[in-house]
Amino acid sequence: MIYFLFGKDFKIINKRVDELISNLNISNIIKYDYTNNSLTEIINEVNYIDLFNEKKLIIVSSFSFKGLKKEDEELLTNYINNMNENIIIFKCIDESLDERKSLTKLIRKECKVEEIKKLDYKTLHEYVSNMFKNNGINASFNQIKKILDLCEYNPDYTIGEVEKLLIYKINEKDLYDKDIDDVISKNSEKELFNLTDNLLKKDIKESLNSYKILISGNYDVISIIDSVAKQYRLLFQVKSLYRNNEGELSRLLGVNPYTIKKLIPYIHEYKDEEIANILYELSEIDIKIKVYGIDKNSLFESFIISL
Repeated sequence: MIYFLFGKDFKIINKRVDELISNLNISNIIKYDYTNNSLTEIINEVNYIDLFNEKKLIIVSSFSFKGLKKEDEELLTNYINNMNENIIIFKCIDESLDERKSLTKLIRKECKVEEIKKLDYKTLHEYVSNMFKNNGINASFNQIKKILDLCEYNPDYTIGEVEKLLIYKINEKDLYDKDIDDVISKNSEKELFNLTDNLLKKDIKESLNSYKILISGNYDVISIIDSVAKQYRLLFQVKSLYRNNEGELSRLLGVNPYTIKKLIPYIHEYKDEEIANILYELSEIDIKIKVYGIDKNSLFESFIISL
């Protein structure tokens, strides 16, 4: 049997993999990363008879159908039509299958396909609540809301922080606000959010403060540039599509409604040309750092000051 798991919330996908591992009860687990291993290697492994004839569970990370060569499609098709008792779990970085392909029809017929949707606020709140309940820890509705607020409703980040809280509170029954403050309130993801928010406000002083906090915590400058550029691209999309309501925008763009809500006030503050120029400047900074080796800190600080 083959499982194909699709979705962007990697921690939830990993939790689903853990559930499958537990349910399948296979001890012989082999892991591959598709960025480093070919499909041929993976199929050869699943077809290889173990010395002790032990059933195998093969987990493949970072799998993508995009750019899959014709011979790989044929290889996968042939294996699906002649599957053995071993199990393969593909953790796909694609959001979904391309329904136009004949391979997709075969996969949907013969394999297990799970499209793990991004958690909305209510579902994420319930998910976190169950994480505490399953670990015997009492957490109030407002405490969970506080956790979600601090994590900016990012499912992956929220779950990671809750896992840290569960370790922090191991062998204890009650969660306190101070526990949340101690574990979650100071974090680079939150500071990165502050930086992008301050940049949109054109608050140079606070933007520089946020940037210095990130740098002092060894946060990668290229990652900062990517995150900032992503926010401006999203602003451009929201500005272009604002005739739709916020819920519709969230669905169309595949982002959390809270993120859309935070961008709405800025759509009249920026002209399309200004956003395009900012994106061009960020692209130029990226090139100057990667190609010419110019000091990344001075380049990005100059960008902030120029706003």
